[in-house]
Amino acid sequence: MKVTPLDIQQIGFRRAWRGYDRHEVDAFVSSLSDTFEELIKENREAKDRIGALEASLEELKRKEELINQTLVSAERMVDDMKRQAQREGELRIREAEVAADTQTRKAREERVTIEQEVITWRRRQIELVEQFRGFLKGIEKSLDLAIDPAQPGETVVGTPRVA
Repeated sequence: MKVTPLDIQQIGFRRAWRGYDRHEVDAFVSSLSDTFEELIKENREAKDRIGALEASLEELKRKEELINQTLVSAERMVDDMKRQAQREGELRIREAEVAADTQTRKAREERVTIEQEVITWRRRQIELVEQFRGFLKGIEKSLDLAIDPAQPGETVVGTPRVA
């Protein structure tokens, strides 16, 4: 049975010849009614506060779930970014290796070409030295004849004959 403050105020007791003092009982009932009313009010406020706290708790739980989902999403994104960076790094390394191989091959080809050119130039040098030696020998013979035109077995070309 629920008792309200109004029920307490309206309660009636039988009159007895040697009963309690009516004014004291009425004062006590009035005080009890006020206390009961305050308790009901506090209970209502507590229920309202509990309701607000429960709503706040639900909101916090929802936010926590959202934060957890965001965190998981961020972790996945970081993992994806790491994998992508790893792939890009590997690709750049492969590209650098290909470029290095290409440059090495070109350098080798240039070296072979240069070595062939050096050989060609050395042959040409030898040919020129030999031609120059022949030229010098020819000049030497001419000089020898100019100094001594009557050398045996040689004919002097371009020298006047004395008669």
